[in-house]
Amino acid sequence: MAKKPELNVYTVPFFNEKILVLKRHNGIWEFPGGGVVFGEKPEQTALRELKEETSLSGKNLSFLGITSAVYEKDEKEKHSVYLVYKCSVDSDAYSTSLEHEEGRWLTINELKYLKLGLNVEPILDML
Repeated sequence: MAKKPELNVYTVPFFNEKILVLKRHNGIWEFPGGGVVFGEKPEQTALRELKEETSLSGKNLSFLGITSAVYEKDEKEKHSVYLVYKCSVDSDAYSTSLEHEEGRWLTINELKYLKLGLNVEPILDML
């Protein structure tokens, strides 16, 4: 059986010139996001994942670009393709889901000092 990439989205939420980034339990930082459910439009996924992972509601959603990375996870080769969106939110009050241990509102410059996921690194050039 041929290997197939998985399709995901990241949502980059902005509030007052700062961006919310989330830290996974393995120490890697990323944006809210996840897999596109069969039949779901990627834009819907972006807003759904943002809500599920942060309790924030996004607005003014716009497409930024695409990232793609092949890496090993759980002793298997994985290829993840991410459609990347940005949005604004009305509040900086968020709560993290069980997927993440913490979140931070940071500037674009501050993001550069974090240990970012492979699919997250290229997003900094899109912002």
